[in-house]
This record gives sequence, C-alpha cells and structure tokens, in this order.
Amino acid sequence: MAYEEGPEAFAERFAEYAVAVELLPQPFGYPLLEAVTPVGVLYPFDRGAPPSPSGPVELVLHAVVASFRYRKQPPGVQALAGGRHRLCGRVQREIAPGFYLLDCGLPLVLASDEPLEAGMAIEVTAEPPLMAFRSEGGRV
Repeated sequence: MAYEEGPEAFAERFAEYAVAVELLPQPFGYPLLEAVTPVGVLYPFDRGAPPSPSGPVELVLHAVVASFRYRKQPPGVQALAGGRHRLCGRVQREIAPGFYLLDCGLPLVLASDEPLEAGMAIEVTAEPPLMAFRSEGGRV
C-alpha cells in the first residue's frame, strides 16, 4: 500500500488531525524534531523541508502498524528499541481507506494493512520511524 504521494500532500490531506506542539530548536538538516506534546517529548522524523521551525507549530503525526492487539492500556506513546514506538489508545474511526485516527493522548494518523475496529482500545507496535508532517503555514 502506498501511504503517501508526498509530504506536502499528506500534510494537507490529514491537516484536520494535526496536534499543537512546541518544537525545540534543532541543528540545520537534523532529521528528527524535538516536539513537546501533550504526552511528553517525542522525536519524530521530520518529513518537511529544511529548515525545521522552532516554537509553536501544528504537526500531523503518523505511524504505520507493525502489529497490534486490542487491549486497554493508559493512553500514550512510548519509544522502543530500533526506532519503533508503542502506541496505546483508542481507534476513533477510519478516516480514509487504510488510515485510522488513533487517540493516544494526542491525535495520530495510523496506517494499517489490516482493518481496525473503531471504538476499540488498542496497543500498537509501530514500524520505525514515527513521522511528523508540517505544512508551510503550520504555525499555531
């Protein structure tokens, strides 16, 4: 499954699911963002063109499912070894074929080759990397 046509198109397509974060300054060309989010500090891979901004911005966070199980856990995002992440939350709904809105303490666009059941509590192991898409006008 092709998950995106390009970073700008993906950011535009899913802009309504962006989360307000505070980006901390990073060296020019550094591929990871340091984002202060409602669930703590995350280090997503920056899919935007350099330079990355700092300060308040809106990001569309995106992950691809490696595995999942329906299981109630406190909502959150946890970094695992090898760039993977554990995402715990509730599947809100399918927002496009193969894409789901996950509420894990913040909105996250989740891609899955397998159908996910809306309304269910879920624990996901995500493929690396956790990605962040930003639009040109992504300032909060």
